[in-house]
Amino acid sequence: MAKKEKNIKKNKKRVIFPLGAKFSFFVALLLVTIMVAITAFLYNWMGQALEKEVKERGIAIAKNIANNAADPLIKNDDLPLAILTKEAVQDPLKFDKSINLNIDILNNILNIIKQGFTTSKQTQNIKNEGIYEAIIVRKDGTIASANNVRIIGEKYTPPAGVKKLSENEDTLVQDYTKGGQQYFDIAVAIGTIINNNKYRVGEVHLTISRSIILKVVMEAAIKIGLIIFISLILGILTSILLVNFLVRPIKYLVDGVKAIGEGNYDVQIKLKTNDELGLLTEIFNDTAKSLKEKELIKGAFSKYISSEVMEQIINDPSKLSLHGKRLKATVLFTDIRGFTSMSEKLEPEQVVSIINDYLTIQTDKIIKHNGFLDKFVGDCVMAVFGIPVPKEDDTIRAVRAAIDIRESIKKLNSIRERMKQLTVGIGIGLNTGEVVCGNMGSPQKMDYTVIGDNVNLASRLEANAPANTIYVSESTYLETKDKFIYKELEPIFVKGKKEAIKIYEPIEEKK
Repeated sequence: MAKKEKNIKKNKKRVIFPLGAKFSFFVALLLVTIMVAITAFLYNWMGQALEKEVKERGIAIAKNIANNAADPLIKNDDLPLAILTKEAVQDPLKFDKSINLNIDILNNILNIIKQGFTTSKQTQNIKNEGIYEAIIVRKDGTIASANNVRIIGEKYTPPAGVKKLSENEDTLVQDYTKGGQQYFDIAVAIGTIINNNKYRVGEVHLTISRSIILKVVMEAAIKIGLIIFISLILGILTSILLVNFLVRPIKYLVDGVKAIGEGNYDVQIKLKTNDELGLLTEIFNDTAKSLKEKELIKGAFSKYISSEVMEQIINDPSKLSLHGKRLKATVLFTDIRGFTSMSEKLEPEQVVSIINDYLTIQTDKIIKHNGFLDKFVGDCVMAVFGIPVPKEDDTIRAVRAAIDIRESIKKLNSIRERMKQLTVGIGIGLNTGEVVCGNMGSPQKMDYTVIGDNVNLASRLEANAPANTIYVSESTYLETKDKFIYKELEPIFVKGKKEAIKIYEPIEEKK
């Protein structure tokens, strides 16, 4: 049950978040963060700068009124005072009451955008913009003149939170809030000089709406924000294009890895870039080529050599020469005696079954002793010790394998005799010497094998060996006589040799 659940989980499709999407998201996040930071910085900086400018402008206007209001105030001349207060404030018909951030932010933004891009020249020419109240107060505290004529003659009362101008102060700027709106109160003393003595005869109060600052700052912030927003969109689009350009090789690599995972080692990515991805592509192509070569080697040799030798070749293919090479090896031939007469007496199926039983034993023993199973020729077996990876004990292992085959065949025959089944004998021949090994054949069919006179001699020895007998050449004997007990036999003549060949029969391995 647990295995079934594991397979179900494995078969579930994995949710993939494309690298391009991730990169674009982080680029967008970075740009948004930068946009917000820049907008906030500019908003604060411009707000402080404009506040300072508005206060300085208000102080200058208030001082101008104070300088011109002293004589009319002393003489109770109301007309000049009325002109001064009326000229100091913004035209009520042009006063912008749309800036109320606490009421409708969206409309304010839309209004600012409209004003900023369509009527910016008009709004810049509004006289004394933001100043909506000017009051001239006598020394006794009564209002001598104001742009709002209804309050003339009344007792001046400072707005809540605003303190009166002291005797030692000539100018005082204070912030206060009224009706949810923020204002500046600028107070400037009105003085005159009589007999070189300075006397205070009143004071001027200007009320400036802070909304003018908010409006200008918001206009600038929105414009900057729009510019940054457009830059953000362009940046995201550019990053998407750039990421797709950069990620394309990775997609090719992913497809290539999938192909290799499915057993297709012919995949090669045709992409050349002078960066890390280009280097990774080259490494991938080399890896795919190496895997293909190893798979070919594995497929060609896995059935003919031991897993130990196979592992060595896979780990280091340079040990394998497929193009022809001279080296020393021990060649082993075996052949079933009486095969022809046996095949005439039995059904084809029975012949194949018997041969397979005997060939299986021989194959197992050759691979067990790390030999290379070269080929089957009917009932004949050819094996080589020393290819594809030569070792110092190749000859010893070859003789050991031959003895193992002989003893195993004897045991199999004993079992078959008890079961009243047909038995056969096997002749074995071994020879050691220089051979030529490599891929031989045609483009349509090639085999990795060995050729040479020493191969032929091993075959001749096998052909002369009686059933269940091993004939070993003198070269093989000389290399293994310290390891095995031998019986020297009468020299024999073989085809291709003018003189008799010394032969030996291994009895057993020395203890």
